[in-house]
Amino acid sequence: MTSRPRPAHSSPALERPERAPDGGRRETVGLVGAGRAGSAVALALAAAGHPVVAVTTRSPLGRERAAAMFPDARIGAVPQVAPWLRAAEVLLVAVPDDAIAPVTAELVAADAVRAEQILAHLSGRHGLGVLAAGASVGAVRVALHPIMTLPDAVRNPDAFAGVSFGITADPGAEARARGLVADVGGVPLLIEDGRRDLYHAALVLGGNFLTSLTVAARETLAAAGVADPGVALAPLLRASLDNALTGGWPAATGPVRRGDLGTVRAHLRALDAVDPAVADVYRALMAYTTGGLERAGLLDAPVADRLRAGAVGHTADGNVDAQSPR
Repeated sequence: MTSRPRPAHSSPALERPERAPDGGRRETVGLVGAGRAGSAVALALAAAGHPVVAVTTRSPLGRERAAAMFPDARIGAVPQVAPWLRAAEVLLVAVPDDAIAPVTAELVAADAVRAEQILAHLSGRHGLGVLAAGASVGAVRVALHPIMTLPDAVRNPDAFAGVSFGITADPGAEARARGLVADVGGVPLLIEDGRRDLYHAALVLGGNFLTSLTVAARETLAAAGVADPGVALAPLLRASLDNALTGGWPAATGPVRRGDLGTVRAHLRALDAVDPAVADVYRALMAYTTGGLERAGLLDAPVADRLRAGAVGHTADGNVDAQSPR
């Protein structure tokens, strides 16, 4: 089946605006890129009363999926649906980070962007600069990033209930951006344009690398002979996460908090023998944790110094390698 743009019954700018269930008007939405994040946000907006009037995605399979998710929208390539994208009051550019600027330029060249339209992307890293082409024709720019992992296409209209959205907006667009977030049940979180990289790095540390640490723990536990490491780890990891979110450094437990250098050395010997890369991660986290606990007044300076000196350069045979940068 080949997806085609739906025929226009009238000029899209003249079609009657939709009304929300409470009688209040909701802004119409155009979606550029129907991947996981874009589809999830657009579906949530549609469920909140924001009609999705046009969707563009590059592949025929993507257009078929978009047609199934947004049956009332015009579906097609940018040139085919440009009038409906232009008519939308909110235009979501939901493409990979490196593609946002060139895709925005493509939309402007196709006359799919107009003055006073909200032109938004969903990137965590980028601020407003990647939407510069849209600003040149008078669109108001918004970075609208949901702080939520979306490993699969999300069709739950309540997927963003209670989820914070990192917002950076042109002057005059902040209230509209806040309204969109509130409509999907989210929580607006204002981020300065110049701090987007730092903001996004924090989320990668806490979100993406949490997955990395969990996988490392699973694989190491499996190497220790545990048949179902996920089941064994789940209560510990959930409790640790909850405690860390509410308590910070005082919630820390384990050998570093106790100043137990012998245990740390035993762990490093075992990890070096099985997976030196994981051992290096352990060393780095041990050093970071030691410093954090010391700054928080939870680890005495002599104990912290002993941990650092005793673990740096520690090798699999239990000796200290003076030449090692570890």
